[in-house]
Parts: sequence; structure tokens; C-alpha cells
Amino acid sequence: MSLKRSHPAPVFVHLALVIILTMLVKNRAVLALSLAAGLLTQTLHEKIKAKTLLWNLLFSALIIILNPLFNQNGSPLFYIGRLRITEEALLAGLDIALMILAVIHWFILFNHLLSADKFIYLFGGALPNTALLVSMGLRFVPLFSKQGERIGQAQRALGLHGEGFFNRVKSRMKTFVALISWSLENALDAALAMRARGFGSAKRTNYGPYRFRGSDLAFLIVSISAFIVAISPHCRVLGAALFFFGGAILEMKEKLKWHWLRSKI
Repeated sequence: MSLKRSHPAPVFVHLALVIILTMLVKNRAVLALSLAAGLLTQTLHEKIKAKTLLWNLLFSALIIILNPLFNQNGSPLFYIGRLRITEEALLAGLDIALMILAVIHWFILFNHLLSADKFIYLFGGALPNTALLVSMGLRFVPLFSKQGERIGQAQRALGLHGEGFFNRVKSRMKTFVALISWSLENALDAALAMRARGFGSAKRTNYGPYRFRGSDLAFLIVSISAFIVAISPHCRVLGAALFFFGGAILEMKEKLKWHWLRSKI
């Protein structure tokens, strides 16, 4: 069983519970497990750039450094002038950084595993307009990023990117303006295409080539059970580890099975 080829329902439930638990839990070990599991599961599906990991470190360091400026409760470690740097503020900044980074990576994985057609398949019958709006938003984010890279490459090829900090900021602003113009034009084209195809004139029909199998049911039961253990006061870290790394374990099992079958050819 692979998350990419599984039925969308258990995958949606699993990722939704993972994000909810990550946002609500205050245990530092559980947050670290969530971030590690998110990075590992994302790595098994797509290559993570070194630039992304560097951004993670810089973002974490920035939050940890800035949090003591606004939160000075607790026992002081040292002073910078009249500013009191406390241990509790630094640890709280670490917790915030772990939570935000973990949620970001899980949402990236959510967008990768649940495409627009899967989202419409799940909610198109009950909430057609909402499902369409969310699916278009999920599709628009990576499309927006890729188009921004294309515009930046075109501007560099034309020699519009100058050296120095202010020239780079000016070039980024030109890229942003062009990207906004493209997004508005793309939204207008999508609206005209939807009107031409008769969107909203009759009840929508849905089709999805997905079959709910026994492995999907087993994964759903295990995910919900592990979530219940993770929110209970007993065995919280162990339950969270099983819950967060469940998807990664399935993916590694599939990859090992695939390599083993290839070796038999």
C-alpha cells in the first residue's frame, strides 16, 4: 500500500489528524517527531532541496531569537542591556518554530498526495463549490511558484536583474507585478472556460477511479487508533511516533518490496 495510490479518504483523514495534532500539542518531543516524520515522508515522495533545509534552519533561528524580545517571563539566563533573555522564552520560540515548520511540510505533503481531482472526488458531492474552490487553490499555489520561476528566468535572460541588494529588490518587485498580472489573467480565463462549459447550470456528476480496499480500511483504523493514543496522557510519545511515521513506514515497505521484486527478474 502506498499513500499516493491509496483511496483518498484514509489519506485525507490521516493527514488532517496529523496537522491538527501538530497544531494543538505542546509537547516538544511530539513536535520534533512530527517535523522529522514530515521531512522523511516528503523525502520519500519528492526530493527536498538543500535550499529548503537551509531556510528551515534560518527560520527556526529567527523565531528563537525574536521570541525573547516579546516574551520575558521566566528565569533570566543573561541580559542584553535592559533586555532579559529567559530560558522559557527561548524554549517557547523553539516550540513555535518546530510547530510552524512541521505544519508547513505536512501541508506540502497534503498538496502532493491529494490532488485537485481527489479533493473534488471526496467533497464534490456534498460541497461542490467549496471543494472546487479549495482544489483550485491547492493547484494554484505550485502553479504560482513555477510561473514566478519562469518570469524570473526570463528577466535574467534579458539582463534585467542587477547586482546589489536594492537592484535585487527592484527585480523581485518587477517579477511580482508580472506574476500578479498573469494570475489575474489566468483566473479570468478559468472563469470564462467554466462558464462556457456550463458550470452551475445543473447538478455536477463525479467520477473517481478509486476503490476502497481492505488495506485502506486497516490504515484508517490504525491511524485513528494511534491518534487516540497520541492525545492520551499515557504513551503519548510512542503513540505519536507510530502515528506520524505511519505513512513513511508504508512508503518504505513499498520501496523495499519493489526493489525485492525487481531483483527477482
